[in-house]
Amino acid sequence: MKGTPWAFLAFVGSIIFLVLFMADRATKVGVDRLSRMNLPPQSVLEADPNLKLVSERSPYMRTER
Repeated sequence: MKGTPWAFLAFVGSIIFLVLFMADRATKVGVDRLSRMNLPPQSVLEADPNLKLVSERSPYMRTER
């Protein structure tokens, strides 16, 4: 009867350890998957065809100063 609380604590501790171990493993697998991902380079101008180029010399910037 004296060992019951210790056995319960050992059981709860092992469950917590397994949950944390699995969460850490899932995080590492996700990071590895992201580091191996290959994305083709895309131009920022291709994102939206309605984008307008605004430079320092454009009329839009001259009227805003």
